[in-house]
Amino acid sequence: MAFAAPESHGKTVAGSTAYVVLHNTAEVVTPDAEGVRILRYPRGAVVFRDGRVLEVGEGAALLRRHGDARPINARGRLVTPGLVDCHTHMIFAGHRAGEFQRRLAGESYAAIAAAGGGIRSTVAATDAERDDLLEKGLAARLERWRANGCTTVEVKSGYGLMPDRELRLLQLMRAAVARVPLRVVRTALVLHALPDTYRDRRDDYLDEVREYLLPEIVRREFATAVDVFCDRVAFSPAECERLLVAARERGLALRLHAEQTARVGGAALAARLGAASADHLECATDEDWRALARAGTVGVLLPAAALTLGQALPEARQLRASGARVALATDFNPGTAPAQSLLECAALAARLCGFTAEETLMAVTWNAARALGLESRVGHLNPGAWGDAVVWECETLEELPYWMPAVRPDCVFIRGADLALPSFEGRVWP
Repeated sequence: MAFAAPESHGKTVAGSTAYVVLHNTAEVVTPDAEGVRILRYPRGAVVFRDGRVLEVGEGAALLRRHGDARPINARGRLVTPGLVDCHTHMIFAGHRAGEFQRRLAGESYAAIAAAGGGIRSTVAATDAERDDLLEKGLAARLERWRANGCTTVEVKSGYGLMPDRELRLLQLMRAAVARVPLRVVRTALVLHALPDTYRDRRDDYLDEVREYLLPEIVRREFATAVDVFCDRVAFSPAECERLLVAARERGLALRLHAEQTARVGGAALAARLGAASADHLECATDEDWRALARAGTVGVLLPAAALTLGQALPEARQLRASGARVALATDFNPGTAPAQSLLECAALAARLCGFTAEETLMAVTWNAARALGLESRVGHLNPGAWGDAVVWECETLEELPYWMPAVRPDCVFIRGADLALPSFEGRVWP
């Protein structure tokens, strides 16, 4: 199914130069290098050297050819590339479980926001939290994602709103990345919600973001991409375009929250500007999906948010007809998507949209990597890719979207190193 920005590396991985062969698998399953089809190697093996994939293929042949490599026995289990979560809002304080109960009781999101809830309640909690706790909390969440099989994760800012508070979050994001071994892509969500102090001065806010925040992000190398919330409850397509064009001129990749609560033109804007991704798309039309396909912009579906808000997701057959590349992500956030497992979100999408097991894998590996500009290096196990792989506690690809709760990893490789999975003594979220 046809469903470039530099990455931010995390903690240095000990053993990344190891020469190992992962063998005795049930099968090795990976997208091909171009993300066109899924390759399956029954009883296959993968060879890692210097942190990258050296070779993938038939197991017995690779064991003979790489006799000097350290053998690692997969014990007859499924091996895939490490998963890629290309949309999260992972740095915040507090939670909004009370608001969730109010929505279940019938109160609207708009009414909750008007009473001081919604995004602004998380902004207030995040602003009041100590820096060290925000940083450690983000690092702990990233470790949770690694334990669930994600080796590349995008993290957005956005719960600062005011430019200086956004810079604070971006600084803490950079510090947290140094604590963890997985690959992290940092995105600055520069238009999320209008701060109360700018309620009657929208243009002043946009000017400050464009003339102060964007230059600081670039100067301090805080992020490689920007995101905007293009929606009738947030910012108009014209306002978003104004910021996105300025960001593109400064060399930043572009992402958009588009067509979530209504069709306002965000998907068309993403296609016209050549954005890396357009995310949400619950209200997108066939025309929008075809425009994304023509532009090469990845459409990112966020099933946890759609489920929370009672929205429908597009059917797989509609997406196949459009020719667009489709990724799946958690949208992890405290309001609409407190979802801590990408694979469980993928299992939801398989049921709600009708994705096959191969389409589901493509959506959480190669296509998700494409949304982050990393498809040449992650999201597959072809020679030259980073050696990010997962040995799953199952035997077939078809089991990944089948089991609920999600299948657990048995072992996670990052840059060719088999790392111990983290153990948690307490809750990571909230």
